Amino acid sequence: MEVRAWLDAHPAPPAQKRPREFEINFSRLRAYLECPWEYKLRFVDWQRQPPSAPGSLGMTVHKALESFHREEAPDLARLLELYDKHFHHAGFADPKEKELWYKKGQAMLKKYWKDEESRRTKAGYMEREFIFPLGPHTVRGMIDRVDEHPDGRFEVIDYKTGAEGEAGESAFFQELQLKIYGLGCKEALGLDPALLTLYYVATGHRKTVDYDDSGEEELKELLTRAAVLMAAGQHLPANTSFCPSCVFRKTCQFSVAPA
Repeated sequence: MEVRAWLDAHPAPPAQKRPREFEINFSRLRAYLECPWEYKLRFVDWQRQPPSAPGSLGMTVHKALESFHREEAPDLARLLELYDKHFHHAGFADPKEKELWYKKGQAMLKKYWKDEESRRTKAGYMEREFIFPLGPHTVRGMIDRVDEHPDGRFEVIDYKTGAEGEAGESAFFQELQLKIYGLGCKEALGLDPALLTLYYVATGHRKTVDYDDSGEEELKELLTRAAVLMAAGQHLPANTSFCPSCVFRKTCQFSVAPA
C-alpha cells in the first residue's frame, strides 16, 4: 500500500461537513485501511472480538514484561512468577490447549531473560501511553518500551509475540505502527527517537530501523485524513482481500473466507 496513492484516492469531505474532532490510534487506522467494513464492525458497531489463544498469550506476555521491568525483577524465577500471575485464561479450547500455550509463553520469557542479560541499554518507559493533538483531532497509543543507549540515543521498542512472517503480518503496517509510535514519542514524551524496533520475543530477533523524520508530514496527513473520514461515517466498501485473517470472517456478510 502506498500512502500517497491512498490519500489521492480518498479525498476529504467538504470543510463544512468535516467533524470538529476525533480520536485515532493505530488499531483504528489499520482496520480502516485494511477494510473499512471491519473498522465499522469493530469501532462503530462495537462487535465483540472472540478471545483467542494467541491474543491471550500476547496480553499475558506484555503484562509480565511490563511488571518485570517496572519492579526491576532480580531473576528469571520472578519473571515467571509474574507471567503466572498475569496469565489470561480465556480463548483456549480446552485445558490441554491452554497448557501448551502456557508452556510456549514460558519458553518465550526464558529466551527473553537470557537476551536481557547482555543488554547495554537502559530500559526507560514501559507501556507508556502517548496522546498528542493533530489539528482538531487526537492521536493516542501505547509504547511497549523506550530504551536509552549509552550514547544518549532513544530506541522505541514494540514487542511481538507472534512468529515473524506469520500469516496476516504486513511489512507496511509494521512500518506504519513504528512510525506512529516514533512520532508519539517525539510529540508527547518530548524525546527524539533515533531507532524503531520490532522485538520478536519468541526468537529474540529484532528488526531495527532509523527514525526518519522526513516522512512526518505525510504521516500526519494520513492520520488526519483517516480521522476525518472515519468521523464522517464514510465506511467505504469492504476489502475482501483481508478476509482470511479477519476476526469476523465467519460472521461478516461480505466475507469470502472459507467457512
